[in-house]
Amino acid sequence: MPSIKKRSGLDEKFSKDKIENSMMSAGISRTTAQNVASSISHYDGITTSEVRNRVIGGIKNREPQAAQRYESHPGKTHKT
Repeated sequence: MPSIKKRSGLDEKFSKDKIENSMMSAGISRTTAQNVASSISHYDGITTSEVRNRVIGGIKNREPQAAQRYESHPGKTHKT
């Protein structure tokens, strides 16, 4: 199973569900969150920053205003 490199330097199992939950907690619709999370291409050792950038790019294509909410969402640790 691919892992994700957290800001703290720790590795954690990559979780599409955590990405979806992060988006929904920022007010992104469930449908968009599921579609974006499913479209995130990842590899073993991808960083949380890379995932965040890919999420923002995916949201911008579907819900531009929602992308601004996600970028400014106070839960910057975004649980990945």
